Parts: sequence; C-alpha cells; structure tokens
Amino acid sequence: MTTSTRLGVGLLRWLPQAVPVLLLLFAVLLVPIAPGRATDGLYRVDTPEFSVVDGFDCAVTGGLTTCAVPVAGRPLTVEVEAGPHFTACAANYDGRRLTCARVTEYGPASPWVRVGSLGVPASEAPHAPWWRDVLDFRWERLMLTAALVLALLAGLAAFLLYRAPRLEDGDRFRRTVITGVSSWVLAVVSGLLVTAGDQDNFGILSLFVTVAVVVPAGLMACWQHVAAGPAAGRLRERIGQAALAFLATLLLSGVQLLWLGLAAGLPD
Repeated sequence: MTTSTRLGVGLLRWLPQAVPVLLLLFAVLLVPIAPGRATDGLYRVDTPEFSVVDGFDCAVTGGLTTCAVPVAGRPLTVEVEAGPHFTACAANYDGRRLTCARVTEYGPASPWVRVGSLGVPASEAPHAPWWRDVLDFRWERLMLTAALVLALLAGLAAFLLYRAPRLEDGDRFRRTVITGVSSWVLAVVSGLLVTAGDQDNFGILSLFVTVAVVVPAGLMACWQHVAAGPAAGRLRERIGQAALAFLATLLLSGVQLLWLGLAAGLPD
C-alpha cells in the first residue's frame, strides 16, 4: 500500500489566519448597533410594560437634552442633563408627569432611562427588536457562546483538514508571524471600529486589549506554526491539532468579543 504526501499550502494552513478576519467581520456587523455610537440623544426608554429604542427626536438647549417620541399616537417627552454622567431626569406622556430614573449611559449624550407606566394597551405598544434585549441584558452570554461556537468549528475544521499527510509549508515562519501579529492588530482595529475612534471611550480599554490579547495572539501563532508543519495524518495528531485549534480560537475570540462588547458600550 502506498501513501502519497501532498504538497502546497492546503486549507489547514489558512485556517488560523481566518479566525482574526472573522472576528473583524463581527466587529463590522456590531458597528451599526453599538450603543456607544448613539451619542445624539436617548439610547433607550424602559417602561414597566415595554421599551422604546428608536424614533427619538432630540435637541440640546441650555445644558438639557430633550427627546420626544410618539407612543400610541401621543408624545412621550424625556428631559435629561446633557453630557456625561447625567443625574436629572424628567418625563411626561400626553401631558402627564411620569417618574424617571437613570439606568445607565452610553456615550457623551445617550442615556438609558426608566419611566413610569404610560398606560398604553399592549396592542398599541411599540415592540423593540429581540436582539436589542439580547445585547442590552445578555451580551456577555452571547459573546461567550459565539466564542465557544467559533472554537468548536475551528477544532472540527482542523481535525478534518489534518487527515491527509503533508510536507512542511515553505512559508511556515512567515505565516506564523503574520497570524500572531494580525491577531493582535485586528483586535485593536475592531475596537476602533465600534468606538468610532472616540478616544475617551477607547483609550482606557485599549490598554486592556493591548495586554490581554498578547497571550491569545501568541497561541494563535503557535497553532499556525503547527498547522504549517509536516503532517502524517495520524489520528493522534489530528486530535492534537483539533485541540490546539479549539483552545487558541476560544481564548482569542473570548477575549476579543468581550473587549468588543465593552468598547461598543454594552452595559458592564
């Protein structure tokens, strides 16, 4: 029986380099809905029955931000202090004064407030998209689940792609360096995307990601080095390759996705 050894790069060599790119694409998808970018008015108004998340018409006058939004054909008006760390909050609905309290704040002028009941029937109440509640209340679980799924897919792909014998990639060292560096650089770029370059929001968090992603990036480089090496295609090697792929992807994606959540302004 004769066993042939394949030449060339093969999909396995590209797999580690694909992970940072996928995480960057995730950041691109997060940009339009990142709470930290909503800096021109209210981010969200919660009532005991429902939430209002869009349609705000806001204006800043004399240090106060006033936002109005129609609810069941009648105006809901919320007035908060303009700028960061607001404390004062007042709300009126159809001429009736409501209780108003701060929940949290995103960006320099995008508060999230909770007001009293509007008394609007359920049939006339606005409905927030399901993903808004997931992002606002369960984003940590969402990010960690996404990291786990991505790691499982990377491990499975590595196991399947490692089945055929291969010679060592002639660009092994270069690929190793590129994967390690790109894993770190793209994490920083992703943060810049979701914060829209806001230095106040990005500055402190960038110190975190600079340090926190060093180890995951190093592990990604290690995975790339192994993936670009010679392969015999034995079952034990395939399991080892899959385990390394799973661990490297889980660590990088877990740290980076949590970092993106913080950089995007999701509640911590």
